[in-house]
Amino acid sequence: MHIRTPSQNHIVISIAAVPFDGAVPRIRSNRGERHHRPDRRCTYPTVQLTRKGAAVKRLLDGLTRQWARCVICLGMVMLGASPTEAHEIITTKITWGREISRVFSRRCFSCHQKGGPAFDLGTYEQARPWAEAIKEEVLERRMPPWGAVKGFGDFRDEDGLTEMEIALISSWVEGGAPRGDLSLLSDQSRVEVEPSMPPNTGETLIVSGSLSLKHTVKIAAVRPETLPEGASVRVIAERPNGAVEPVVWLYSYTSRFRHTYFFKAPMTFGAGTTIRIYPAVGSVSFLLVGG
Repeated sequence: MHIRTPSQNHIVISIAAVPFDGAVPRIRSNRGERHHRPDRRCTYPTVQLTRKGAAVKRLLDGLTRQWARCVICLGMVMLGASPTEAHEIITTKITWGREISRVFSRRCFSCHQKGGPAFDLGTYEQARPWAEAIKEEVLERRMPPWGAVKGFGDFRDEDGLTEMEIALISSWVEGGAPRGDLSLLSDQSRVEVEPSMPPNTGETLIVSGSLSLKHTVKIAAVRPETLPEGASVRVIAERPNGAVEPVVWLYSYTSRFRHTYFFKAPMTFGAGTTIRIYPAVGSVSFLLVGG
């Protein structure tokens, strides 16, 4: 490795990582070659500098510090850690103790708890290693496994994250996922809510692409039928007066999202209303209110 100092004499040092065999190291400069005696007390060769000593010593000290950092980083990699994990930069005021644990308590702990069907996320130490994966899952709306975009349609017992909750989790992770003050933790025991009783249903109306209604219908629920994996589709209703109402938005569909989405209140559509699926792929069925 050749290093050129910024001095006007342009001293060039050649360093080779080879075992010391007693040979006398040399410093080469444009003023000629000078031989220096090694320090026999050391296990590696050293150079006693006589010319431009201060500048070269600073350079060597800098190299020593740089090599030390490289050794430390290599050791951390071998131990399974990374420099970013050891020195995480915190750029957010959102913390686990104040905000994130409360979101998890409402949306995640029903499954992600000790003895539950999924791995435990009950503490900061358990959740922190999964931070990046959690962010990706919630941004892609794969978790919690609800399937429908919240706010596009009004459903019973919906367990999806709100836009604010998604933004909180994403900002927390991107800001370094800080722990914060654990004394601010709320009671994380999830309050079990009895599911509401849906109305009785009767006939089923299947829509593929689009369908214009011939008579008034009262819809209790919607259910995906033959949607392709990974598809994101919106179902809307265009009323005869031009008004458009959202019905359901199924995002990044997978087979586990194939369940019945009951509306909080049945939706009534009169004759002349057109039900559309965007894009026009697959089909959904509407469960009509029974007599």
